[in-house]
Amino acid sequence: MATKPVASWLLAVLLAISSLLPTAAEKAVEKPENKQAPVICRCLAIGMDAFVSEKNTAPCSANNAEMMAALFRDSLPGDTRITRRVNGPGTADELEFLIRDVFSGAKENDVSYLYFSTHGIIWDEEEGEKRTALILSDGDREEALEPRVLKSWLDRIPGKKVLILDCCHSGAMAEFFLGPEYRVLAGCGPEEDCYFWAAGEATGMGYFTAALENALRTASRKAMDPDGNGAVSLTELAGKIREIYGVSTPVFLPEDSSETLFQLPKERKENERLQDLAFGETKEGEGQLAVTFHFRTETSVKIEYRLIPMGENGWEFEKGISLPDREREGLKRGVVSKGEKERVLKISGERLGAKGKALLQIVSYRGVYGQVPIPECTRVVTSGD
Repeated sequence: MATKPVASWLLAVLLAISSLLPTAAEKAVEKPENKQAPVICRCLAIGMDAFVSEKNTAPCSANNAEMMAALFRDSLPGDTRITRRVNGPGTADELEFLIRDVFSGAKENDVSYLYFSTHGIIWDEEEGEKRTALILSDGDREEALEPRVLKSWLDRIPGKKVLILDCCHSGAMAEFFLGPEYRVLAGCGPEEDCYFWAAGEATGMGYFTAALENALRTASRKAMDPDGNGAVSLTELAGKIREIYGVSTPVFLPEDSSETLFQLPKERKENERLQDLAFGETKEGEGQLAVTFHFRTETSVKIEYRLIPMGENGWEFEKGISLPDREREGLKRGVVSKGEKERVLKISGERLGAKGKALLQIVSYRGVYGQVPIPECTRVVTSGD
């Protein structure tokens, strides 16, 4: 029969072709390899208040670390793992071990966040070279950690690294962490100080850390997230922080980063803070400055405006004055009712200090009796701008 050899040959060809195709089991094995693993964010927030050779800063750095841990929890997507340390490690060896432990298992698509609130120092070597370091301390032991050493540890961690520094001279340290895998937020310039504020034994924080939180939790959602996707880049965040933080000159590297750094928190403290704080035009005339700004409140709140003049050696906090908001609730001055607010604050020339410059602090008060101050903004106002 002539057809039988043809059928046998065709069957053999089909069997040969089928042997080259992947089986269902092989497809099942191959499929996960085409899916990108989910991003894991590992975070370490360190706050140091107790020192051997430097001034104690309690409770500011402890509160800073707690605030950052909460911000990491609320503003990072997916799988986020957070570790917080207060007053320690006190040695470089212990910190290296902690960093290895917290960021172990990091992959190339993961992100590692490291936050420091501590003293920073800078000094001149005999050869004229400037050196800078973070102070590590647990109250009994103390060591200086230079940024080149910290970078050598972080370089071993795969993936992106985000370094946030609320410490004096942090801008000098930021310059060590250049490269596509690093994002750096530093609270002041190389020759500047970072400032903390405190009110009693339990209340206080760093102005830079407060500005970072205010930008993510209370700034206008439209301004921070114009495309509505909830993502905030370093460039977007830097722009808002500079608007509401003027006590020092923050440093952000790289300046033109459009990659997502944070997500706008779902919990944005709508009922606890001033919302949508934004500044308009500042006009000068008749020996005074007129500073225009807008904000919104979801409940009545006490607000005051503090002016700290700039002297020959920096901000003269001891010469600052406080002005209550123009609204009042009965006999209580400065209590602002719920709603949208427009303000024009007029500042006379003599209140600007010897250099014609002052720091404007907008402070709200919380707590049962309205006695807990919260810095909403520190903005520089200058005559002649």
